[in-house]
Amino acid sequence: HYCEEIEVCNPCSEQPLGPNSACLLGSFCLPKYITEDGKSFDFDLLEHDIPHIVRAMDNVNDRTIYPLDSQKQEALNKRRMGLGVTGLANAAEMLGMPYASKKFMVFMEDILTRVRDQCYLQSSLLAKEKGSFPLYDKHEYLKGKFIQTLSPSVIKSIEKNGIRNSHVLSIAPCGTISLMCDNVSSSIEPVFAHYYDRTIIAESGEDTFRVEDYAFSRGVKGRMADEISVDDHVKVLALAQMYVDSAVSKTCNVGPEVSFEEFKNIYQMAYDLGCKGISTFRASGKRFGVLNKIEEPTKESQDSLEDANCTLDPVSGLKSCDL
Repeated sequence: HYCEEIEVCNPCSEQPLGPNSACLLGSFCLPKYITEDGKSFDFDLLEHDIPHIVRAMDNVNDRTIYPLDSQKQEALNKRRMGLGVTGLANAAEMLGMPYASKKFMVFMEDILTRVRDQCYLQSSLLAKEKGSFPLYDKHEYLKGKFIQTLSPSVIKSIEKNGIRNSHVLSIAPCGTISLMCDNVSSSIEPVFAHYYDRTIIAESGEDTFRVEDYAFSRGVKGRMADEISVDDHVKVLALAQMYVDSAVSKTCNVGPEVSFEEFKNIYQMAYDLGCKGISTFRASGKRFGVLNKIEEPTKESQDSLEDANCTLDPVSGLKSCDL
């Protein structure tokens, strides 16, 4: 707050940034911390992993090849990074806590509290070893509103050792990395769909694969995004923002029946609850989403398609049918 002005935000809203800024992102894959018997979450293992990840992420600032010298200087002056989580919905629901339920909110708060305090503590201990970020000003830094929410022991460590990274936390959408991690639920989002088709383009051409949600493939049918109320979507976002120094990416799914005034009030609600940003998606809107649920055809619709007069556009390759 004392050495930069926020001028831009990345498209997914989890990173408000100053001029020439960038942020490297990483996420802890929460379903991987469920114990082998499937009955509990291994918080000790998560805390064991945090020091290694904080050190690795900090090293990336030095190893990166920056397009512009001004970007390199900005990154090295602040050593900003953004650690977060993914697979929250899967992890909670595999342990019997439905998305946005009271137990879910307590579970999420417990995880984010530990991630916040342990990541900040390790950044402070790294500063003892390697030095604080160059623009660190102990007096001004400790005035930060978010810094004052840290556990007293972590604040004491910063007072004593300084801090290696100006920003430590961020919750990104995590779409691609979640797919790579056996298709866990993305970020703090609910399950979008229990399964969907994904088209892969390779040298040999296009191929379509049926992709199942991580928890669903293990017999857990979690709540889907469009089954959750607008209020619950925003409440999950607002709770997460309390434990993150940068910002949080979260999509609020809105049904087709929502009026303009109701839609506008979603943004007001998010603002009033302290959110730094919010994304909304209305499935009946004019644009398609990045992911789209599969609608299984009924016998009636299949019969109609068989009777339809269909043509194939030779340019786009799209098929259209006159029913």
